[in-house]
Amino acid sequence: MPRYFIDTSDQRFFRRDETGQDLTDDQTAKQVAVSTLPHMANDALPDGDARTFLAIVRDENGKMLLQASLALQVTRLRPDHE
Repeated sequence: MPRYFIDTSDQRFFRRDETGQDLTDDQTAKQVAVSTLPHMANDALPDGDARTFLAIVRDENGKMLLQASLALQVTRLRPDHE
């Protein structure tokens, strides 16, 4: 089974996956990367009003296969204090 590495970034910190995981194929690696993004957003809600979360999939040779992203944008609809 091929080994995939999923690096992550939240625009402030970059975490390189040094361990990786054995997955059946590229499609499964894509699913794992995409499912990682909401967890990242929940764990690190932005201090400001916007942040983009990234998951980058590499193969066992270090070749980047895909990048998935999730953008979190907060828009205030009314002032904080009225």
